[in-house]
Amino acid sequence: MDFTGKTAVVTGAASGIGAEVVRLFLESGANVVGVDVQEPPVPAALRERFAGRLVSVRGDVSQEATAVEYARQAVAAFGRIDLLVNNAGIACIKPLHEHTEAEWDRVMDVNVKSLFWSARQVIPLMKQQKSGVVVNIGSISSVCGMMGQGAYGPSKGAVIQLTRQMAIEYAADGIRVNAVCPGTVDTPLLQSAAVQSGDPAGFLKRLADGHPIGRIAAAEEIAQFVRFVCSDHARFMTGAVLMLDGGYSAQ
Repeated sequence: MDFTGKTAVVTGAASGIGAEVVRLFLESGANVVGVDVQEPPVPAALRERFAGRLVSVRGDVSQEATAVEYARQAVAAFGRIDLLVNNAGIACIKPLHEHTEAEWDRVMDVNVKSLFWSARQVIPLMKQQKSGVVVNIGSISSVCGMMGQGAYGPSKGAVIQLTRQMAIEYAADGIRVNAVCPGTVDTPLLQSAAVQSGDPAGFLKRLADGHPIGRIAAAEEIAQFVRFVCSDHARFMTGAVLMLDGGYSAQ
């Protein structure tokens, strides 16, 4: 898959799925703007290897100012935005009634409102180009109820409906919008959730055992699929909810 001449924006780019998406886009010839609240926003090794084709933006995606800034820097550096991967996300592992208002709001702001902010800044650019691809990262929690995911599950459910709405709204502008919903993936977010559970080993084993394929996924596996969905090989695909979950949601 050749993305030479295309520019991608990837949120949650510092680690996990996001960092792998950044790497694969760069290796496929794309220019990339990586966004994360962490420092550095993209792995240092990638910045050294792909200097000139990689811009990093540090910011909180729950704030509109971050979307304004990464859109501005993408256009300033590369002149356009062709691909947008809304990958940034957080979890709060506890039953719904135990959430504080601040915890609920934070999960919704990062996992859902960030997609609104990105749409406000990136969609107008794509409409002008009459082309673009958006991939929103959902979860098995988008479609399955799971213990301890009080705010996270509803936030990822909202990602699906935002995807469908955007796909219908912007299809005539040549913009494709799809949701990729991974099963359990070995990422820093997962490791953090395991610690929050109070029983990290048991938490991870239960999640792995829940997948008929018999394991959890590597971040690179999800990134490879995201790259395919962004490519011309998937040019007839829009509004799709794509489960990449080792059979979890088929049970």
